[in-house]
Amino acid sequence: MQKYRLYILAFSFCFVCKMVCGQQKQEVTEKYEKEISVNQDDFPEKALKLAAPILKNSKKTRFYKEINANGTFFEFKCRYRGEYISVKFNERGQLVDIEILRKLEDFPEEVRIAIQQYFKENYEKYQFNRIQIQYNREEEYEDGELEIDDDEEYLEEFLELDLEDLIIKYEIEAETVDPSNKRGFFEFLFNKEGKLEDKRKIVKRADDNVLY
Repeated sequence: MQKYRLYILAFSFCFVCKMVCGQQKQEVTEKYEKEISVNQDDFPEKALKLAAPILKNSKKTRFYKEINANGTFFEFKCRYRGEYISVKFNERGQLVDIEILRKLEDFPEEVRIAIQQYFKENYEKYQFNRIQIQYNREEEYEDGELEIDDDEEYLEEFLELDLEDLIIKYEIEAETVDPSNKRGFFEFLFNKEGKLEDKRKIVKRADDNVLY
């Protein structure tokens, strides 16, 4: 009977361990996208009107159409106020996200340390190919209802760099070699504290797309 109890306890412990490990394991999805150059006239009119404050003061502006698993999007990349930025819209001309090309050294120190620690702990080798700061619209609950900034508010907060009303994330595309010597090319998304939020395997290398 005592051996039977020990067996039950051992089985329960293993089951719990598997459950915990399963919860901690980061699920990796695949990222595939095709990006083609288009004319400004191909852009949704609503998107062009919204982005006018940026476009009239931008340099080296290029327009693209992106097709991925989530649908079709339009994006323009340019140099604005000395920064390389990209602004993405959906087919209806609604603003999706805004990103600025940066270096890891530009991140807040605590974020930089956390991200470097993640890569050191999980990979034997790694090389960053593209690093961006992602500015997302704020979502908050007020009186029990979810309130989301509209496109105009979102863009205005970005232009003013009102960081209190923007959700900051860090996006890194990197080539990696894990402890089993398996190579990979992934897109990592970290939150404002530098903790991993999402990881996607890049099926089509970023070098195949048009960069800035």
